[in-house]
Amino acid sequence: MGHHELPSGTGVFYINLDRVPERKTFMESQFAHAGLVGAQRFSAKDAQYPGAIDGNGYVPGSGSRWGLKTSEIACFESHRAVWQTTVDQGLKAVAIFEDDVEMSVQAGAVITAVLNAATGFDFVKLDFSPRSLRFGPEAKIANVPVRPMLEMAPSAAAYILTQEACRKLLTWSTKYSDHLDDFVSIPRPDWNMFQCFPAVGVQMIWSKQQDQIVETVKVSERSQDKTTNSGLDKGPLWFRVRREVQSARRKLYWRAGGQARILEQGGFVGFIPCADDLSV
Repeated sequence: MGHHELPSGTGVFYINLDRVPERKTFMESQFAHAGLVGAQRFSAKDAQYPGAIDGNGYVPGSGSRWGLKTSEIACFESHRAVWQTTVDQGLKAVAIFEDDVEMSVQAGAVITAVLNAATGFDFVKLDFSPRSLRFGPEAKIANVPVRPMLEMAPSAAAYILTQEACRKLLTWSTKYSDHLDDFVSIPRPDWNMFQCFPAVGVQMIWSKQQDQIVETVKVSERSQDKTTNSGLDKGPLWFRVRREVQSARRKLYWRAGGQARILEQGGFVGFIPCADDLSV
């Protein structure tokens, strides 16, 4: 396994609610398993505390969704706070984790290599996604196999950003109404995003190892708590119609030859493979 020290001028943070110390313990064990030295805990925004998410950028209808749950706003603001910290500390690159990620023994080497490169990308997603997705031809970042991401992914529990990418996300998220995982993986002209291939992490909710893990780690406290799970609104009819039209256009593009062209060029369509020591 070995030990992997963080490259100079980089950081690794895991986002954790103060009142869920079991997840802190879990993540410390996962970083130890991956051989990654130097990860820091980042206190999550907790919507149960008055004023914790005051001044947030959530504006209904400004993004891909209309309504967000209070817990989803708190999650977004927690990630946004890490982006801001990365800029404030002048870090050239950062790896960001949520606090329920099972890691491969290979994760430490992959993360330190990509952090050390800190160029040629904006966003590198490290974890598995529970849906079939489309990717471009295989490439390498610091000798780590990756594939360009061509569509939004339903997970952002482990990812790497350059400082410039953090600046972009902060600018784009002045106003938002998106799930965090959707927002960071929206295809944009000035957004070079890649998926680590194979994935070196998986959220416990998707892992076959979850039966061996305590309940507070495998089940999201945010989603279970009714006081931080309110506020969902699908929006007015015009917004819902627009969203359906956009979805239909994307599906038509893939069916009209877009997917075939990807495959001809060496792309990949399917579930992201995981490192051999992870199971989903």
